[in-house]
Amino acid sequence: MKNPKKFIKYQTNQLLNKSNESFGQFKQFLFAPNLITFVISVVVGNSFGATVKELVNFVLGLFDFLRIWLFTSQHTTYYNRVTVPFSAFFNSLLTTVLIATIVFFTIRFINDALISNPTNKWGYNQEHNDALKIQKQNEETLELQRKILQELEKLNLK
Repeated sequence: MKNPKKFIKYQTNQLLNKSNESFGQFKQFLFAPNLITFVISVVVGNSFGATVKELVNFVLGLFDFLRIWLFTSQHTTYYNRVTVPFSAFFNSLLTTVLIATIVFFTIRFINDALISNPTNKWGYNQEHNDALKIQKQNEETLELQRKILQELEKLNLK
């Protein structure tokens, strides 16, 4: 250790380089389309599942209300058999819409603010971009096939 200043500077640079590399890998993992797709599927799917469950409870409560009202002799109406499940369904539906809205704007923020390379952007219009790429590739393939056919026709005419 002849020069401690150089040694400390070297070690600091090594640490910063490894930290930047690890941060880059973590960022790549965090914003990977497969991970984001999985997270969105779990979050929105769970919320949607709860909404469907509450809808079924509301429909069953409505049938129970109609059964009691039509087939009992006292015709006592139990409004809570309809109002409670409807309230729970409406609450769950509103929660699902809010969660989907938050997920949409989060993905939009990730695309606009955190991912600078347009080819790495992911989100709500990814399938459309993929379809456009496939369409472009198909057009290029067709053009290449036309050129090949023209060359073959030229060879056959000779």
